[in-house]
Amino acid sequence: PAKLFIMDGKHIVGVGNIYASESLHAAGIDPRTPIGALGPRRTARLAEAIRRTLQVAIDAGGSTLRDFVHSDGKPGYFQHQHQVYGRAGQPCARCGNSIRVIQMGQRSTYFCPTCQRR
Repeated sequence: PAKLFIMDGKHIVGVGNIYASESLHAAGIDPRTPIGALGPRRTARLAEAIRRTLQVAIDAGGSTLRDFVHSDGKPGYFQHQHQVYGRAGQPCARCGNSIRVIQMGQRSTYFCPTCQRR
């Protein structure tokens, strides 16, 4: 599945659970889609979405969940920009349909079944 592939450090470094869900949503790709089923255009769209998501997250200081803070004691603020992660049952900002959560690789995976296609 695309989500597990992009989270595997052998392929891409720096994409954790939150950033994988957010990047796949930005690219409009269902996290269950086999990575080999993505054509060149969708692969390029995913690569760009990963770069953009990571840059926005870095600019926002990352995501503070629970008790994480930076060495200066300040939290990250990217969690205020999450489009899907942690938003199960809430409306998708893009289409208004309900965000779903499933388990993949023992991790919660958030996605919009309307905006994200296989």
